[in-house]
Amino acid sequence: MAKVHIVNHTHWDREWYFTTADALVLSDNCFTEVLDELEKNRRAMFCLDGQSSIIEEYLEIRPERAEQIRKFVEQGRLSIGPWYTQTDAFFVSGESMIRNLILGIRDCKKYGGYMNIGYLPDTFGFNAQLPTILKNCGIDSAIFFRGINFENHVRSPYFIWKGLSGKEVMAVNLVKGYGAAAFLEDSEIYINNKLLPITELIKAKSGQNEILVPIGEDQLDIVPDLPEKLESISTKTADSYVISSYEQFMDYLRKQDQYEVYEGEFREPCLSRVHKTIGSVRYDVKRINFILEQKLLNRVEPLMAIARANQITVSEKLLNKAWKKMLETHAHDGMGGCVSDNVAVDIFHRMKEAEEIADGIENVIAKRLSEQIGLKSNEILVFNTLPYAYTGYKKIQVVAPSKKIRLIGHEDAMILETKYYPPRDHVRIVDAQGERYITEPAYYKLTLLCKLSLPALGYQVVTFEENSDYQENELHPADSRSIANEFYTVTYNNHQIELVTSFGKQMKDFIVFEDCGNDGDTYDFSPLEGDRPVLLSLDLDQVLKTPVMQQMILKGHFQLPARLSERLIQDGEKGALDIELKLSLLQNVNRLDVHCKVDNQIYSHRLRAKINTDILAQEAIASLPFGYIKRPVLKELPADWKKHYVEMPIDIEPYESSVSVEGNGYYLTAFAKGMKEYQMIDDSLYLTLFSSTGQLGKENLIYRPGRASGDTTRQGHEMIETPMAELIGELEFEWSLQAGSGCFDEYQTAKTWEEYSLEHISYQSQTLNKFIFRLDNKIQPRELVRRSEPQFSLLEIKDSYLFSSISPSLYSDAALLRIKNPTGREVNLTDYDFSRFRAVEKVNDIEEICENQDFIIPPYDTLTLKLSF
Repeated sequence: MAKVHIVNHTHWDREWYFTTADALVLSDNCFTEVLDELEKNRRAMFCLDGQSSIIEEYLEIRPERAEQIRKFVEQGRLSIGPWYTQTDAFFVSGESMIRNLILGIRDCKKYGGYMNIGYLPDTFGFNAQLPTILKNCGIDSAIFFRGINFENHVRSPYFIWKGLSGKEVMAVNLVKGYGAAAFLEDSEIYINNKLLPITELIKAKSGQNEILVPIGEDQLDIVPDLPEKLESISTKTADSYVISSYEQFMDYLRKQDQYEVYEGEFREPCLSRVHKTIGSVRYDVKRINFILEQKLLNRVEPLMAIARANQITVSEKLLNKAWKKMLETHAHDGMGGCVSDNVAVDIFHRMKEAEEIADGIENVIAKRLSEQIGLKSNEILVFNTLPYAYTGYKKIQVVAPSKKIRLIGHEDAMILETKYYPPRDHVRIVDAQGERYITEPAYYKLTLLCKLSLPALGYQVVTFEENSDYQENELHPADSRSIANEFYTVTYNNHQIELVTSFGKQMKDFIVFEDCGNDGDTYDFSPLEGDRPVLLSLDLDQVLKTPVMQQMILKGHFQLPARLSERLIQDGEKGALDIELKLSLLQNVNRLDVHCKVDNQIYSHRLRAKINTDILAQEAIASLPFGYIKRPVLKELPADWKKHYVEMPIDIEPYESSVSVEGNGYYLTAFAKGMKEYQMIDDSLYLTLFSSTGQLGKENLIYRPGRASGDTTRQGHEMIETPMAELIGELEFEWSLQAGSGCFDEYQTAKTWEEYSLEHISYQSQTLNKFIFRLDNKIQPRELVRRSEPQFSLLEIKDSYLFSSISPSLYSDAALLRIKNPTGREVNLTDYDFSRFRAVEKVNDIEEICENQDFIIPPYDTLTLKLSF
């Protein structure tokens, strides 16, 4: 006889084909019933899906229920947290996952505590570093559903899951899902058709005397009188069914021994779909999320630390509000993109609000610092948000009456972009002298590129002057078909882009584009039967050169089948696809930077960049949080794949920031900003730009046979059109390529990404245009003591380390500095200057002080230091 732990729960999608507002209305009914049942039945227990955001929103409309929630949480009868939202595990950054846990745990503590389990019941697969992230937040166990293969990964659903760092968590897989025994009732039909089959299956797989069976479903209410029903069911079966919680079951597992150990990701679509091609769906959501993550992590948070050291205060609650608005989109449906257009509208609005908060914080800090320094109108405040001294190229924004300016001491500065503002008549001025009208003179907004040396995590002032004799250094057209620097020569020849490296490697037909129809939906790309991909080559438009930078611009205008139905018709309706590709080489920079604009007027298709690596690689090396993973290149699909998988096990895979291949004595790496999907075919690396679709869920796809995902073919549902997911209009893409002799190097790849993703922050105190920075027009000037110097550094570590983040403490007047080590070698932090802080403590990611206070960073791990002001 086995003891069966029955966990009553609800899986709460915050949004899906319904909106967050819809879910809030449902929560008013569902959560209230849960609390009423827990009050009535002292033996009842319930799990509110492991995310604190839904509690926070419920209590906004039911604040009188807060004490009741706290009571049940403290009694161990109501499980909440630890996440703020149930994160996607592939398309958000590792830092975002950490913030998700930090904010969720902090909020749950207000209500009595949190479920100390990394509970993700419906996420579409799991990255190999989730154990490391959980353990660094004080969590030693995980419960999940999708992506497991009981033939290749482990035999039992209860095992030890080890991260690349070596840190381990106790793991539980929800065999057949979180709803395998949903809608519990004390009836022979339920017992025989639902409960016993899943119970026997888990018993057989686990070999344990006690097993776990969840009985929840999407937005499902609590089962009334559950303890009494389970007692009755136990009399009718050979097993003992007891009401339990995930925590209680984990306590049982921890007391057992002899578990299998697995290291790696869970991404195989064996028992459930993981939607392997969802990485290219709703690219616009993934792109804006990447931009916002970069703003918060590499702009706003470091600026807040610099500001605090200069007695400029900005509430960390503003920052947390921006994070929470973004994290609301990090659940699997939102970040994956398998949502309705109504939800997509909400997502973009939240991201817009979060970005406005981020921009506003940056604006306030830069303005106040400029006042403290006494910044003149011909001076530019330039920031370095890395914790080490930086020497390299920076983009600087200048507003001036003339283009003929020079940065003093930086004669090689070049103009990247120019915007001219013509004069305006009848411009009103209101000041202490009264009201008057003037003619506002013309002026320019210039973006300059300049090589600077900047102090670590700080700023310095750069001065410019107008000089009518100064020769403007701008990109000028060149009579050439090639561009070059010390590392690469790119030539356009015979309608092909050719790359030659400094170590002698030649790659012909280096970049082309591939387009094909998409018969899939917002869950998956799927090819159209009978359709064949077409390759699109671009024509040379112009070559631009300066001593600092060289650019090649290529363009292509293509007439393609306008809709999916036209793909198989000889003379069907055509639509336009315009592609502009800008290739840039900087002096002394080992990267080929790529900027791509696409004007898409084609429906239901996929566009990819095909990069000729000339390497017949056996595996690709993809970045993931704080490390890299090697994935085999699929040579051919198993002939009987439909017997073992519920969707095609295609090797279309995700990456956090880069993907590499190596062989023949060299390597090639692609870095991408917001693009999240790759595939290696023969010697070509395919980077998916986007796949577009007009349906939320379709059935019987080539890549995903059987039922439609997304409930659209369930009884009582209807098909849901998603015209916004067609991505009609202009789209922007950025990636960079690096080739090198020898083998792929984890450290060097991470360092190159740091340089490529560098944020450029500058500020000018000027009155020609008070809307260059949106809040300048309304931030009232202050009479401040001029206590800040024209150069400042908050702290410094050696530039051989790798920065992850610096953020305000949630609990004290301190900053949390996190350094990462995405390599297989241990790193010891020995070279640093924290003299501006009164105390330095090693903590975990939720600010618990570590027993071991050494500053060692294990392989594929991080070090978090709490620096007290």
